Amino acid sequence: SHADVQVCAPSCHDCSTLRAWWEEDEERRQRFFKNVMESDELPPDQCVPEVAHFIIRQHIESPSMWAIFPLQDLLALKEEYTARPAIEETINDPTNPKHYWRYRAHVTLESLNKDNELKTIIKDLVRWGGRSIPPEDSQVEAS
Repeated sequence: SHADVQVCAPSCHDCSTLRAWWEEDEERRQRFFKNVMESDELPPDQCVPEVAHFIIRQHIESPSMWAIFPLQDLLALKEEYTARPAIEETINDPTNPKHYWRYRAHVTLESLNKDNELKTIIKDLVRWGGRSIPPEDSQVEAS
């Protein structure tokens, strides 16, 4: 296995975010929901936090050495951060020469740092996935 040199990510700056990927193709969404998430129900049209959690967990549990998550994908773990249309979260569209890197997060780092629920969701995913997390006393203070 080459897991020690692999990287996995649900999205990156040059493709659709996790939410946009989910929402842009109904047929793919249905296949994924049925075959990967093993549900016989109809998938939600929007990438709800439960779907984001499932997909992020898949990546965290992968054997890849690195699992990298754009901020937009982690924000999809909480409904309050999904009010912005998913298509607006794309950083770069390399197929469109007029598209430029104009993405700006719609929440401040200070507010995210205070969001203990989101931090707990992410820490639990990392812990349950068998990856390491820094000790509590090594937190970086916002300056």
